[in-house]
Amino acid sequence: MKTALIANIILFFFTCFVLLTDGFPGEAAYIFFTVWILLTLILSSYVMSRDLSSLSAVLKLVAIISNIVFLAFVFWALADQPAHPEEYGFITFVVLMVLTPVLNLIVLFYSSKDIWRTLHLQSKTS
Repeated sequence: MKTALIANIILFFFTCFVLLTDGFPGEAAYIFFTVWILLTLILSSYVMSRDLSSLSAVLKLVAIISNIVFLAFVFWALADQPAHPEEYGFITFVVLMVLTPVLNLIVLFYSSKDIWRTLHLQSKTS
């Protein structure tokens, strides 16, 4: 869990640094993608830093879904963008962008076995 939390913090500051040095993206899709990344990193850090047994199943599920969408955005952006020139730190940034949501999902899935049970029971009572 600590590894995923550290990866969230590093990627958050790395993304902020990229925004400060390169500027904000020009396309609406990339602006949305950037905001989604930052919000997902904050949400995931919050969820993982709390006692996971005391958090609501809905909050854990939102964190899981937001990380899945984050990972989908990363692969979409990698496919959509032309090849980048060799910039210092680019490969590190891409590796962090792929590994962080994967680590988050592993931690959230592993610690949220009760989510599926809770959602299943709620659907039966409805």
